[in-house]
Amino acid sequence: MFVRSLKVLTLTFIFLGKSSFALDEDINTKPILIAGSTSVTELLTPLKDDISLALGNTLQIRPMGSDKGVKAIAEGLIDIGTTSRYLTKQEQEQWPHLRQIVIAQDALTFIVNSELNIKNLSITTLKNIYQGKITKWSDASQLTPELSNKNDEILLFSKATHHGSFDVFLEFLELDYIKDPESNFIRLKNAGNRGLFSNQKVELYNQFNQALGIVQRIPNAIAYDSYGAISNLENDRRINKVTTLSINGVKPNLQSISDGEYAFVRPLILIVNTQSPRSKEIGVKLAALFKSQKVKDKIREHGYLPVQF
Repeated sequence: MFVRSLKVLTLTFIFLGKSSFALDEDINTKPILIAGSTSVTELLTPLKDDISLALGNTLQIRPMGSDKGVKAIAEGLIDIGTTSRYLTKQEQEQWPHLRQIVIAQDALTFIVNSELNIKNLSITTLKNIYQGKITKWSDASQLTPELSNKNDEILLFSKATHHGSFDVFLEFLELDYIKDPESNFIRLKNAGNRGLFSNQKVELYNQFNQALGIVQRIPNAIAYDSYGAISNLENDRRINKVTTLSINGVKPNLQSISDGEYAFVRPLILIVNTQSPRSKEIGVKLAALFKSQKVKDKIREHGYLPVQF
């Protein structure tokens, strides 16, 4: 099914002539397919022209989640995988031929509707909210204006479980989850204990734009997603009703991400299949591209923190 979906995928390609970095002719016979993390897609999309020019080939970028991207590159179904988390120990043992190239740092940011008048939450409060221990906004913050009973109820949303963002979310808040069968909901509890899962349901979404739309439309919702993605909309009307929360009094920005003061930082990674000559060659050229000062400057301009190789 996955291979078939790749064949029928319809995208607009960018075609640029061969550069001095063009791939060998025998590898340059079909478009380059990069797939995986939706967060990495948000970073790569504005760099698509640079990547196509450096590789001398057309490019497809498919967002489908970190877990699926790792599996697809491991099985040779794509040229480069992407993930917003490091490979797990299990993945490294199962697929020792995968190489990780960290290209940037990003952060998870929690967003709420501006009508709540909440600008900061503690990590403990966030954890209690997602476990259903705090179920009303008026109990989460004294600054919340008086709300109707309906709007005071906290509605929980989370990135779906196959995304790297979800793994980072669980790790930082020290949570475990169970999925309700035949539904789009999970329930959470403290990780590492035998306590009960919360009765509070958390609804799942897949894309950054979905998180943004949820918080805009639903005044009592909370969600999270990529700092880089939301920072690119700083002057966009789509975030007029959205507040990006500080956590423990620390506002997410490039400085707080760089110095580690903001806690919810995660890597953005390219995955190379070293058993594939095509994937290896593309990986080498991408690594060189992301070392260039021009691309590092573009990464920073778009709200991400470039890394030193």
